[in-house]
Amino acid sequence: MNAYRPEDWDASSEHPSTIRAPYVMGTGVVTGEDTGTRPLSPPHSHPDAMLAWCYRGTVWVQLRDAMWRLAPGQGIWIPAHTPHTARHERDSTGCYTYIADTSLVAPIDDVTQVLVPRAVQEMLLHLGINDMPADLRVRIQSVLIEMLQHPSCAAADGWGEVPMPADERVRSLVQAVLADPGDQRSARDLLLIHGLHERTVLRIFQNDVGMTFGRWRTGVRMTLAARLIVDNTPIGAVAHRCGYATTSAFSAAFKERFGLTPRQHVARVQADPAHQLYWR
Repeated sequence: MNAYRPEDWDASSEHPSTIRAPYVMGTGVVTGEDTGTRPLSPPHSHPDAMLAWCYRGTVWVQLRDAMWRLAPGQGIWIPAHTPHTARHERDSTGCYTYIADTSLVAPIDDVTQVLVPRAVQEMLLHLGINDMPADLRVRIQSVLIEMLQHPSCAAADGWGEVPMPADERVRSLVQAVLADPGDQRSARDLLLIHGLHERTVLRIFQNDVGMTFGRWRTGVRMTLAARLIVDNTPIGAVAHRCGYATTSAFSAAFKERFGLTPRQHVARVQADPAHQLYWR
């Protein structure tokens, strides 16, 4: 997983707008084959608000101080002029919908989570590959914006968010955990490998993300675990992928994080109509 230095974020450039009058939005589509394990580009911003959303697989969106792991149908609003970058896992498709600020139903001032209805996903992609009269296209775009900003699309349960410490001293440590959440070496061993003192790391993580390194590392593991178990990966295999020696230890950590056992979590997601609407 990529992690840029503070100076990279400070030096981020702004791409020109891709929206051309009379249109009010545009969508770019990127697949995992286009990027492999590389980020799409160095940190950059856009003059328009952007909705980053996942159509298939898993898409990571990174801002200066946080990352989001997006599953199909999940997206985040990114305000105009906000530096960001993204990476797609293999066989994944990520989409980036740009909307002129003057065309929004309500301003996008903060990074917020959103569910992108299946019908809206397909229509956004349809607009990208089919010709139609300009006035019809603008009317459809306006309706899609209303649908995306309708309160029913709001998502407030914190899925997929991983806060990122800014301190350069823990950069290599953070990269190592993100690259291999299931590394079974102890926190003390990892700190030793990266030449870090326990008190220094504790202070950095408490100041930057409001939690200990151990709790942050568990959060990274649980973000991965939540997706794997809903993808029907056996719980024992998920436990191993996430660095737990036993299924019981993993289940206890999962329940502490989400308030549900892994099986209860799967049952709840599968019973949710959104699972049928969004998951691929």
